[in-house]
Amino acid sequence: MYPLIDLHCDTIYALEAGESHGSLIENDGHTDVRWMEMAGSITTTFALYVPLEQGIAPWETVVRMHDRFLEEISLAGHRIGQVRTAEEIRNNPVQGALLSCEEFQILEGELNRISILASWGVRMATLIWNKENDLAFPNHMSGGLKPFCYDVIAEMERHNILVDVSHLNDDGFYDVAKVAGRPFIASHSNCRAITNHSRNLSDAMIRKIADAGGVVGLNFCPSFLSEDWEYSSLEAMVRHACHLKQVGGSQAIAVRTDFDGIYGSLEIDHYSKMGRLWDALAKKGFSPTDLEGMWCGNALRVLA
Repeated sequence: MYPLIDLHCDTIYALEAGESHGSLIENDGHTDVRWMEMAGSITTTFALYVPLEQGIAPWETVVRMHDRFLEEISLAGHRIGQVRTAEEIRNNPVQGALLSCEEFQILEGELNRISILASWGVRMATLIWNKENDLAFPNHMSGGLKPFCYDVIAEMERHNILVDVSHLNDDGFYDVAKVAGRPFIASHSNCRAITNHSRNLSDAMIRKIADAGGVVGLNFCPSFLSEDWEYSSLEAMVRHACHLKQVGGSQAIAVRTDFDGIYGSLEIDHYSKMGRLWDALAKKGFSPTDLEGMWCGNALRVLA
């Protein structure tokens, strides 16, 4: 099995919020260095997620989250290291840690903060989470991108930060597709044709991402995989992966577990079990080249 790049997990938030107990070395959640080492060579994208709740200052909170990330990496010693580019991922001799942001209200109207995030090594960011913000509307609301968001997208692309359309609504998605000058991604969304959830992508959206050279990260969240919101099954993952390949092509598929940010019973609950998904997809006709692309090659392409 090839090295794996996971485009999103919420482990840093879970540790900071007390939802997981322990450290990045070992905790009671789904992602830690112990599980990464058991699985082989893993590069995990750790999201700096900031909930929009009363009393929370978005920028102050993401700065604190970044400090926690650096602390956890330091405590883990030489077992995991931050990576920023495809070349660094390829040459990294230990487990890898990428950075992303989830909820760009952290900008609070300040475009210059994007350069700060880039200096931290942030490589991708969702424009929104599940509440309306200064940039756009979430998947359960209507309305296109707000004026400030167009400036944000241009600045993100200037700083080589991937625009992530997961959580964005349909109107906003198509606005991004019109103005994006570089590949954009849906780091954690599945197929609406398989499971009719507003967080999933229509076939037309999948094609837009594929045509732009981007990727869609297969999400392990039960409610995005099937009507059973309590169980994330291997069978459902295979259905969505096969549909993504059929609609967008094998070069548009990646992996985004959403570990430590989803609930329910997970058939694949640690990286050490990813071989089950590999074998199941191989039985469905995924070639070694298809699987290498899904596991790491396609993500490396957009991170180059």
